[in-house]
Amino acid sequence: IESIEEALSKPSTIRTVRSGIDVKQVRKQLNMTQKVFADTFGFGLETVRKWEQGINSPDKSVISYLLCIQKAPKVISKLLLPELKKQS
Repeated sequence: IESIEEALSKPSTIRTVRSGIDVKQVRKQLNMTQKVFADTFGFGLETVRKWEQGINSPDKSVISYLLCIQKAPKVISKLLLPELKKQS
């Protein structure tokens, strides 16, 4: 139990345990700023900030989407680009 309490006391661990994915790690692996990550994949900038700070957590469908982004970011951004341009 002490190990669990210790793990949960660390902010990055809390993000991972709570949401199942570390959004900041995914973004950093892509060498993107929060704004570029949000714009590229259709998230609100404030939403990304809150996920990374552990204030909010992505829901299950968004976690699935983030896992796709983590595995195939170029494919996802290529598929989304026409849709995101329509919304602008």
